[in-house]
Amino acid sequence: MERDGAEFRMANEHITAMAEELRKAVLVRDRLEGLAQLMGSYPEGHDMRARLDALHIDWALEGVDEDIQLLTDALQHPRGT
Repeated sequence: MERDGAEFRMANEHITAMAEELRKAVLVRDRLEGLAQLMGSYPEGHDMRARLDALHIDWALEGVDEDIQLLTDALQHPRGT
């Protein structure tokens, strides 16, 4: 019985940590999307647009979106079912 409780607590801590990671990843995505919008407000050839473009925001957004999908799937199907 005590072992079941410990396993439950560990599983709950794991889920809580994953949910926190998901929350932070969504914040990162939102901020990257904001940077992408800001970058688009500058004309082609503008120094600030070039600086933002050098950050490869689109590539970073793709990676964060993949992370969000993986975390979401893991939270919805914690045992891989």
